[in-house]
Amino acid sequence: MEGIHLSDVTPPKVLKNIKGIIFDCDGVLISSFEANKWYYNWFKKNFDLPPMDAEEELFVHAHTVFESLKHVMPEEYYEEALELRKLPELVKALDYISLEDGLLKLLEWLRNNKIRMAINTNRTDSLQTVLQKFNVESFFAPTVTSTLLPNPKPHPDGVHYILNKWDMKREDVVYIGDTWVDEKCASSAGVEFWAYGNPKLNASIYINDYWVLRNLLEKAKNNVWTECE
Repeated sequence: MEGIHLSDVTPPKVLKNIKGIIFDCDGVLISSFEANKWYYNWFKKNFDLPPMDAEEELFVHAHTVFESLKHVMPEEYYEEALELRKLPELVKALDYISLEDGLLKLLEWLRNNKIRMAINTNRTDSLQTVLQKFNVESFFAPTVTSTLLPNPKPHPDGVHYILNKWDMKREDVVYIGDTWVDEKCASSAGVEFWAYGNPKLNASIYINDYWVLRNLLEKAKNNVWTECE
């Protein structure tokens, strides 16, 4: 069945009664495509290599830093590049990051309505820095990074870990992501997938605007979910 593209006229009954939302980070919570471009092109420039091409830009947006450096750097430079990650000047990548429009109001609505929120990301040790930059770290528990568990996305370990921490069933939650990695992760875990900003993915719900999603959730809570209780 083809997914539903949310708009102001979407009937609220399309949204099931949920207890939790699992978010990807890059491209979902934050607009970071330009930050990732700057970050990995810094390494390319440092080793006198040409900037990333379009395929490489998409790759680093969805994968771990270790996978990304292996993908965009020649093998002989990989270990040295890993060491360079520790340079303080690379924090400049944060200057290119912003919160997705309408996200904060959505997070506040979810918390006020006792819907749990977690993060499942292929970021490593930078996640907390990003969340603290925008003062949103208190909304999410747990937060799963690529190094917390043996297998990063698209393996479903992160989703299973979150469900266990929440003591919820997979039908109680949805997963919001923006890449095939998120789609595969949700599918492997048996969790409903909502695509953010990417109509090319296989999803039950397509979101282009968090303001629209928040308003539709409010309508669903008042007009649909209460009738099912």
